[in-house]
Amino acid sequence: MKMTRAAARGLAAVCIFSIIAPAGTVPAAPAAPSFSKLSARVIDSYVLPRFKRLEQASGGLAADIARICDGAKGGLANAKRDFAETALAWAEAEFLRFGPMSEIGRPERFYFWPDPRGVAQRQINALIAKRDATALDPVTLAKKSAAVQGLSALEVLLHDDEHPITGADDDARYRCRLALAIARAMNGLASEVVAEWDGEGGWRRRMLEPDPQGTPYKTAEEAAADFARALVTGLQMIQDREVAPMIAAIATPDKPPRLPFQRSGLSARYIVSGIASAKALYETMGLARSVPSDKGWMPRWISAAFERLARDAPAAVENIPRAKDHKDRERELRMVRFHVEGIRKLVGREIAPLAGLTVGFNELDGD
Repeated sequence: MKMTRAAARGLAAVCIFSIIAPAGTVPAAPAAPSFSKLSARVIDSYVLPRFKRLEQASGGLAADIARICDGAKGGLANAKRDFAETALAWAEAEFLRFGPMSEIGRPERFYFWPDPRGVAQRQINALIAKRDATALDPVTLAKKSAAVQGLSALEVLLHDDEHPITGADDDARYRCRLALAIARAMNGLASEVVAEWDGEGGWRRRMLEPDPQGTPYKTAEEAAADFARALVTGLQMIQDREVAPMIAAIATPDKPPRLPFQRSGLSARYIVSGIASAKALYETMGLARSVPSDKGWMPRWISAAFERLARDAPAAVENIPRAKDHKDRERELRMVRFHVEGIRKLVGREIAPLAGLTVGFNELDGD
């Protein structure tokens, strides 16, 4: 009986494999990770540095605005620079929505987004129209709507060329004092988050010393899974809240785009910072170490996808309002979304479970 060409190739492959892998062998399973060591590594070298950067940047921003309100000349450029630093620091930390950031309303108090109806602009305008004195105290401001707090509100005030906070009239002075209260409240919130991570009995200790009878973590695996869940959530935020609106902006040139930090011109840098931070979290967790050799293509694909994003995403997301109805740019953005989505699915459905981490429901929609 003659052997077909396909059968011959199949037999050859089997023979080669039998030489490489003796009968009865299977790909070696990686050693089980130490979940406590994973959590300690991620907290100390990833989480805390990012929230401390947010604390430092927002503190510098508050100091800049205080000098403007005291009458210093030429301070607005410095304030805008430190606003950008604070926004990019937030981009690196915004998807860490567990631990101290699980308190209801905290993420929105840092950045009220998405805001499709322009609520931040309207509510800031209402405060200015009333000259609401209670909004000038960071303590009482923190009890008001999240739309008049954080980066969204500061972007409205700092990037308003028609009504600058550097003016000499009563309206400008109120705007400046309001911006100062917002910046100080945000800096105070960042300091609270750092203290709640690193303080005595804080979230670092809770994650590293889980209590089988207590909350929020009964095992080290449960604690470590929050980092994987945060990574999946962060990638979905980039995909759905940042890249998708850019694709829509190009595909519907008759509609004004609604992009994060569009007024301040930081949309592209914001997304690039978020992607870089997601990559850093993935690498710090060391998830690829738990992948068996027969599935080694998965971490290789993820590494290549992150490299592609680092190379191509900055140009793809730059100056979207000026790239309307540009099909080449739309294709580039769709490739960005493809790679972000691919990383998200591989991590959530394959690589995290291989490391013993159950992702389950994420912050956004439970995918």
